[in-house]
Order: sequence, then structure tokens, then C-alpha cells
Amino acid sequence: MTTQSTISVDVAVVGGGLAGLVAASRLTELGLTAVVLEAGDEARYPANSRYAGGVFHIAFRDLEEAPSQLAQAIAQASAGLRDTSLAEAIAHDGARVARWLAAHGAQFGRGGDYPFMGNMLMPFSLRETGFSNHWRDKGGDRLLQALEGAFVAAGGRFVRGARARALVMKDGRCAGVRAERPGGEGFAVHANAVILADGGFQGNAQMVREYISPRPERLCKRGAGTGKGDGIRMAREAGAAVVGMNRFYGHVQHKAALNDEALWPYPVLDIVASCAIVVDAHGQRFTDEGLGGVAIANAIAALEDPLSSCVVLDEEIWNTAGRAFLLPPNPALEELGAQISRADSVEALAKQLGMSAPTLAGSIDTYNRALERDTLALMTPPRTVKPAMLAGGALPIRGPRYLAIPLCAGLTYTMGGIAIDADARALDAQDRPVPGLYAAGATTGGIEGGANSGYVGGLIKAAVFGLRAAEAARRDFAGR
Repeated sequence: MTTQSTISVDVAVVGGGLAGLVAASRLTELGLTAVVLEAGDEARYPANSRYAGGVFHIAFRDLEEAPSQLAQAIAQASAGLRDTSLAEAIAHDGARVARWLAAHGAQFGRGGDYPFMGNMLMPFSLRETGFSNHWRDKGGDRLLQALEGAFVAAGGRFVRGARARALVMKDGRCAGVRAERPGGEGFAVHANAVILADGGFQGNAQMVREYISPRPERLCKRGAGTGKGDGIRMAREAGAAVVGMNRFYGHVQHKAALNDEALWPYPVLDIVASCAIVVDAHGQRFTDEGLGGVAIANAIAALEDPLSSCVVLDEEIWNTAGRAFLLPPNPALEELGAQISRADSVEALAKQLGMSAPTLAGSIDTYNRALERDTLALMTPPRTVKPAMLAGGALPIRGPRYLAIPLCAGLTYTMGGIAIDADARALDAQDRPVPGLYAAGATTGGIEGGANSGYVGGLIKAAVFGLRAAEAARRDFAGR
């Protein structure tokens, strides 16, 4: 578009990921003018939704299940859910959003045998290892291109290389946003409302250090890494509250993924870690493996040294759980050159790892006895007694061949952010809407996380609240 110092529209949308583009496209359908400000300046600018596996699910449940069952699944996943109306919104609108997306360029198909894979973007991702291989011209990439194209064709303005810096507030109401282009050239957008959808703060090392991990440089960037926390910062400055900042969505990766792009985002070690034990540098368990990969990744990130842990298992687990899911780590990791330690005894394995043999042996023995006696919940730390999501739950570590795989936490997006109501209105500390301010996607909080790092589904969360933000802005605009 032509360079200008001021843009005037009904609604300004900050961020060109799935949440932002859904909101922008819906705004034009509802007869409002809109502009999207996207910090990336490439044609295929980095975005988590472009790189995502493309699975639209709700807490690992199919979108077509009864809304009451889906809301319950969300509440169970996110222990300590801040506002049940957020769960009800996703449960009620999940299937509607999928239909809306299908009418706007999304191609859905069944991407796997698991029930929650019934709505997966095509062409399918999750078929190739390594970052550069798995996303280009796949479902997420095509969907963002389709939504952007439809938005622009309907008269919307899409501005690349525009990073939002501050909200414009007038008489307590959000009335626009100030932004800048590369080189520092500033411009303003005058609007009746602003929708913040620029992602979380996973790309802001200072914020990650404050809320997530003492060593952010030792976490594997598992997505676009573009979320700088700008929307969260601007919303706080405007009086909005933030919630749930200490959790993130990610996976358990091989340690070498930190510096080897071929090893992320897939394969991951979630299922293996959920079926075996995860130990620290001393050979001691430090987390509840039964909660699954997202929770384990959060626990690893919180360690004083997030590169000091490993999963300990035996050859039987490696040849069963290690071969589960669409892109299993066995044999992919070793084919990609990643290190796995093997030994014929626990003592020999401990020596390879530089661990105390009695401590490691004690961790394995305590786990095996608790598994045999059905007392996993009484361990320290306790082990959740439920089947792993995609495998056979806790499995014994008996040998005769023992393995250890060094781990790191793969950080995709942060789960905490701006507090919102069920219509994506930003809320202040007293749960009152900040007039004219809305938020959607990973820039919001209160939906995922909690004590168990509960994961609801990043794509469905982004799309549902992107759509709801646009519809609420239209209603609020008409009521003024």
C-alpha cells in the first residue's frame, strides 16, 4: 500500500497469524473496514499457524462432540481454569469455526487414526522431519494465504513490516494504534477498536526469563519465535490485566534440537517420556511424567539448567512407544544423527551419563515397584495414574538393554496473556472490559495452562476468539 502517516479504519488488527486473519476477514464480511498490521515483511512471513501441524481439536477431542463434553475436557485439561465461559465459547464454536474456515479456503481431512485428527488441514503436515521440510505449501501455509487474499479482495488493507508500538487511548477508550516500519518510520491508525493478535512472548527472552525459565537461551525455539509480547505490553499499559503467564505450549525435544534445525519441530519425545521416567543431572525424577509432553516440557524449562535432563527407558519402550504417533522418534532421531546412550546395566548407563549409579538405580527401582503395586500416585513427585494420550501409559523399565536420551524443552507459544471475556473483550483487573480493545490467540491468557500446563489447542483457540472478537466489535460498534 502507499506510504502514509495516518490510516483511518473501523478496526485495526495487530498480527497476521490465524487469529488476526480470521478476525480481519470476518470484519469485512460484517461490513466494517479493517487494516492488518503484520511485523513480518516477507510474502510468507513467519507465523506459528503457518508452521503448525494443522490439527484442529479441542483438548484432544473431536470438534463435533457435544459442547458440554468438550467444555468438561477443557476444564479437566486446564486445572484452575480462570473463567468457564471461555471453555464454553470454544466448545460451542469449534465446529462452527471449522465450517467457516472451510468456506474461506481451508481444506480439512482425517490426518491420522486418532479421533482428534478428524479435522486436519490439507495438504497434511507432520509427514517430514526438520523445520524447512514440513510446512511450505502445506495446510497452514495455504490457509493463511487464502485468508489474506480474501481479506484484501474484500477491500481490507494488509500492511507488512508494521510493528505496533502503542495503543491510542481517548477518554478511557482504545481509539487506534501507533506503529512503525523498518527504519523507525512511524505512522498511526485511527480506529474505533483494536484487536490484538500478535502472539505470545516466546520471542522475548527477557519475558521468558521472568515467567518461564531461568535460561531462555537453553530452550529450543519450536515455532516462528516472532511473539515479542508487544500486544501484552500495550494492553497492560492501557489498563488490561494479564493471567497465566508461567506456562507455555511446547514439546519434549532431543537436546541437539537446540542447535540443529533438522531435529525440530519433529520428531518429539513426548510419548516416550510419558511412558518412562525423566531424570535430572543427578538421576532423580523431578516431574510428573504422566501429565504428558506439554507439562514435561514446562518442567524441563523450569530447571536451573534446562539442558540437564534425560529420559531413561529400555529397548522395549523404545521399540513400542518410540514408534508411536505420525512421526515417531524411533528410528528418525538416530537417522538424523542424534545421540542416544545405551548400556547393558543401569550402572554402566549412569557412568556414561556422569550420574550417581545408586541414585539412578533407585529412581528406576522406585518407579518399577510403584508401577507393579499400583502406587504411582504416592511417589515423590507423584505420577499421574492415567493412560498416556497416544500410547500405553506408564511402562516398566526392566532392561536388559537400557537407554537414555538427552532432552530440551521446545517452546512453541506462551499460554498466558491478556485476560478476556467469552467475546474476546480485553478485561481489566476488576474483570471490566477495556472499551474498544479485544484480543485473540496466543496473546490471551486464562484458557490454557494451570497447574498441569493444560493444552486446549492453539489453532482452535486462535480461530474461535478471532471470529468472536470481530463479531463482538461489530455488535459493540453498532451499539455506540
